Amino acid sequence: MNYLDILLNNEYLKVIIMSMLPITELRASIPWAFKYYSLSLLEIVILSLLGNAFIGVIVLYALGPFMKLLSKNYFFKNILRFIFNRTKKKGRMIYLLKFYGLILFVGIPLPLTGVWTGSLAAYLFGLSKKKSVLAICVGLLISSFIVTSISYFSIKL
Repeated sequence: MNYLDILLNNEYLKVIIMSMLPITELRASIPWAFKYYSLSLLEIVILSLLGNAFIGVIVLYALGPFMKLLSKNYFFKNILRFIFNRTKKKGRMIYLLKFYGLILFVGIPLPLTGVWTGSLAAYLFGLSKKKSVLAICVGLLISSFIVTSISYFSIKL
């Protein structure tokens, strides 16, 4: 048995990785793991929170240098402009409410309102990194509570 087999058969790692992906985040990792894995609900929520928070912090801190590098290329500059404009439109709540807006933005488990977009919006609106990390973590707690409640009651019915 090689390391890849061990990694692919590790439910803990699968939950963490799924919660780190840009589209799924914990909105998918919690219900998926709850339905298909043999982990306890507490383990699933903790792993999902850890994976999602970890990638959020990385995105938040790596975004500035990465954007500066990409903006030097004409092709990427246009793509970044499109992404920034779209995020600014979607992130109006963050712009108006700052810290609390970011909490709500990440905390409401809807498509394109998670950690990835929240980190990008925090960067675009110039929010403090420390406050952004705190807001994202609080938002994740809210989102995980909502997703876990919905998952638990819909699967139990």
